[in-house]
Amino acid sequence: MRQISVIVVGSIVLFWALMHYTVVGSVVKKALSVLSPLIVGAVIAFVLNVPVRALERRIFTKGKPGLRRFLAILVTAFLVLLVLALLLLIVIPELIVAIEQLSAGLPELIDSLRSYGENIGERFPDIGFWLEELNISWANMKTDVIEFLKKWSSTLISSTVGVASRTISGIVNFILSLVFSVYMLSRKEQLSRQFSRLLHAYLRKDRAHQVVHVLKIIDDTFSRFVTGAVTEAGILGLMFLVAMLIFQFPYAVLVSALVAVLALIPIVGAFIAAGIGILLMLVNSPMQALWFLILFLVLQQIEGNLVYPRVVGDSIGLPALWVLAAVLVGGSLFGVLGMLAGVPAAAVLYVLIREAVAHRLHRQSRETVS
Repeated sequence: MRQISVIVVGSIVLFWALMHYTVVGSVVKKALSVLSPLIVGAVIAFVLNVPVRALERRIFTKGKPGLRRFLAILVTAFLVLLVLALLLLIVIPELIVAIEQLSAGLPELIDSLRSYGENIGERFPDIGFWLEELNISWANMKTDVIEFLKKWSSTLISSTVGVASRTISGIVNFILSLVFSVYMLSRKEQLSRQFSRLLHAYLRKDRAHQVVHVLKIIDDTFSRFVTGAVTEAGILGLMFLVAMLIFQFPYAVLVSALVAVLALIPIVGAFIAAGIGILLMLVNSPMQALWFLILFLVLQQIEGNLVYPRVVGDSIGLPALWVLAAVLVGGSLFGVLGMLAGVPAAAVLYVLIREAVAHRLHRQSRETVS
């Protein structure tokens, strides 16, 4: 009777929520905005727990547990701030210079493309006739490009002003999130015991064990994914930096940083960075852009065949087909965050389905034998 009562009450509540979905949506949105510092803090703590745990196990192995935890959190925070400072002080100024050069060089690039097309038309009449049929207005193209850059610049300025107007509240929420994440990292064993007691108090013993088992799989999968993805992205960015400096490509620091950051997005991230690099170099020299494309393809083969199997390998236990599906589905649903979290989430689902199938087949075999 209690189960029937729960089903009836749950059905009534679900029907009411579906009939008043606008009210429910506004309440959920308000609750998420209020709890956003706690949610962001929990996510930060979950990600930073990977280096903190590694430092405790490999470097800070002696001393009191509280002191070891404090030193591990301090070193992790210092490394994160150092990476952010390098990005702000090195990458952003070079990005501004690249945008200025791109704005100044695009009209000249269009003129060179026009002269190149005219030369091809003179040498090959059939191609020249085809180009005339396209009826390309080079003057209008140049005007459109300049207008696009002006609008993009004005949009960037207006969005910067809008961001600046919300800076105070953002800083306050970020500080609260950091404080909450530090508290979670310093008290993670205590929080884990409290959550386990809560589960065993309100759930049956087998259900509580199942929830704990799923949470352990999630923690293990996400931890291995974060470790492997960050290591692989760092190696790939360093490979690009060294190769571009050796062959004297421009924008070496900017493109390498973009590759390292965007490589955290599986499959498509490095190609997005390569497209930006090709666009930047196309303004200077089309041949330089072609050589950079060849360099990118070579480094991608080295990374895919040597670095990825050794650094990441089968750490998340997800086949390549499902990795691609997870990136596409996660990106279409939640954008960049969906691409980042889609692969480990799909890996967790894959492990749970595999365990459920194995358990069901084992039970069927036992029933057949009996």
